[in-house]
Amino acid sequence: MNHCRLAALAFAIVQGCATAPQLALPVLPPPPEFVFEPLPDGEWELVTASFAEGGRIPGARRATLTFRDGRISAFSGCNTASGAVQRRHGLLEVPEFAATRRGCPEPLEWFEARYFGFLKARPSYHVEGGSLTLVVDNERARFRRPPAAQGTP
Repeated sequence: MNHCRLAALAFAIVQGCATAPQLALPVLPPPPEFVFEPLPDGEWELVTASFAEGGRIPGARRATLTFRDGRISAFSGCNTASGAVQRRHGLLEVPEFAATRRGCPEPLEWFEARYFGFLKARPSYHVEGGSLTLVVDNERARFRRPPAAQGTP
């Protein structure tokens, strides 16, 4: 008898669900396209970096970054690296990043590995005034326009 009651109860529940009024869900428009900043064309010099004490190695030239014509070029203070760059989902993507292989003294060699690795790690970016900030996880690097390039975009 219990089986019959359970079957009847299940039938009633299913029947009740089948005849329950259907709620009309609103039709939402597709999400708007994300608006991302254009690539930060021009020259930039590193001011601070969380992955390196102060972002600068004493006695070495300041690290730089240049975006021009869909390419990125970086100088660590010792070697240069370059490659094609694209903006994808708000991140900088550098599929191939070729670097010169000049021997660098420590701690510059250590800094260079961190700097070039940071740039290859698909950082997000934000430009505000004359400042460019790149972020990868908890690491960030802030750049400014070099004094000679203040007027360039």
